[in-house]
Amino acid sequence: MTDSLSSAIIALNAELELPAILARFLEVSLEHTGAKYAAINVLNDHGESVDFYYHGMDRSIWERIGRGPGAVGVLGRIPPLGTLVVDEVTAHPAFEGLPSGHPPLGSFLGTALRVRDHVFGYLYLASKEGGFTSDDEPIVQALAAAASVAIDNSQLYASALERERWLTASQEITTALLADPGDETALARIVETAQELARASAATLVLPGVDDQWVMEFTAGHRAGDLLGLALPEGGQALKTIRAGEGTIAQGPPGEVILEPVRDFGPALYAPLRTEGRTVGLLMLWRDKGQTSFDQSDLATAQRFANQAALALSLAELRHVKDVTALLEDRQRIADDLHDLVSQELFAASIQLESLGERVPAEFRAGLAACLGHVKRAQHEVRGVVSTLDNERASEPLSARLHREIVLAQESLGFVPAVKVDWSSIPVELEADAALGDDLVAVLRESLSNVAQHAHASRAAVALTIEDQRLTLSVKDDGIGPPDEFDRHSGTSNLANRALRRAGSFSLEKANPDAEPPGSLMRWTVKWSVRA
Repeated sequence: MTDSLSSAIIALNAELELPAILARFLEVSLEHTGAKYAAINVLNDHGESVDFYYHGMDRSIWERIGRGPGAVGVLGRIPPLGTLVVDEVTAHPAFEGLPSGHPPLGSFLGTALRVRDHVFGYLYLASKEGGFTSDDEPIVQALAAAASVAIDNSQLYASALERERWLTASQEITTALLADPGDETALARIVETAQELARASAATLVLPGVDDQWVMEFTAGHRAGDLLGLALPEGGQALKTIRAGEGTIAQGPPGEVILEPVRDFGPALYAPLRTEGRTVGLLMLWRDKGQTSFDQSDLATAQRFANQAALALSLAELRHVKDVTALLEDRQRIADDLHDLVSQELFAASIQLESLGERVPAEFRAGLAACLGHVKRAQHEVRGVVSTLDNERASEPLSARLHREIVLAQESLGFVPAVKVDWSSIPVELEADAALGDDLVAVLRESLSNVAQHAHASRAAVALTIEDQRLTLSVKDDGIGPPDEFDRHSGTSNLANRALRRAGSFSLEKANPDAEPPGSLMRWTVKWSVRA
């Protein structure tokens, strides 16, 4: 018996897949105790049955029963340590009956299957002729201990495989986004992959929308169509998670303010997409009611995936902004070349053709006039192209231009600046003031460049306010601060001159004089008001 038991224990630990381990455990338990029936009731963190493995019972009987038992009746008397042995189940004081169609059990032995100090499930053995004896208990305990080790190894193995799948998916999505920053299929894959790997019923990726709203932009799984496009409600747990920047799990959709389609779900997991200290999105996962709850391991894995996705989004945004900037610069260069070179050459050619008009023989004047007409039409077309290119630059929203400068600065700063700007509050008239827009963009660019080159900062914040006909752009950092005495030169002189031309002011001072380091605060203020 000892050799046989040792072989059984070795065989248990040779398996890596959980179903194979549990099936083998049931086989050797029957073999070494002589029981007719064996089952393992797998529980979740709340003590609810989430899986049921059995041996010795006809499949049709289990299909009629259809669910694992709860901790009721005799099963509720199984101790967390040790075993419960009953000669006749029906004679036990706690017996409450069996499900319809369940075969009689007679003798019964039950023990908890513990993995790392928590109850993984319960082993049930029944219908041994003559009943279970004191010899059966140490055998079952030895097998249970071996199974616990095997289950633990299996869970570690499964976790390693799961982490590898998450990592592979992250790398694929990052590669896709970097190859094409506007690829929405890559963003959709974030949601689909998360749903699949987390074994969730539904998933959604929440991204910032207009007017400070956060919107479910990509959805997958159950009720995906109902969730798509919904804005997160104020006061809900999802918005709190975004603002706190910390993920959360719950037995059901958390909080008191819950969107109607979400009420149907059970266990929930919210993982914010964080990069460089800011939240750029939220990954939300749900399972159906009654399914296994998400645990801290699930949250940690999903959070790593979410952070990788956030980094991919940030890099894709930077790539996109660079592409747009390069395109706009190319258009401006083309416009300048057309104006400075082609247009002037055409103008000179038209002057020369006009001066030749009266000096050529009469029979050539008609052809010369036609040639002159072609040149003037070409002049007109060139002016039109130049005007179109200039208008495209001028018509770009100020908020987009400023946002692009902030994104471009991330590379030289090494971090993402905080932005304290209510873009929706920028007046339409300010958006249309191209000259002031040019000044604002130049001031912001120079200020962030100074922070990157001289401040040795780890954080910076950009703010734009409009109050009492004064527009103020400020950039604050936590760096070494300006020297006590400094001469304005280069960029700072340029910032001051731009302010003076608009009857404004420029200042660069220590942000917190009593702190160490004190940081810097740049303020650029000019007069501005809505023209009547």
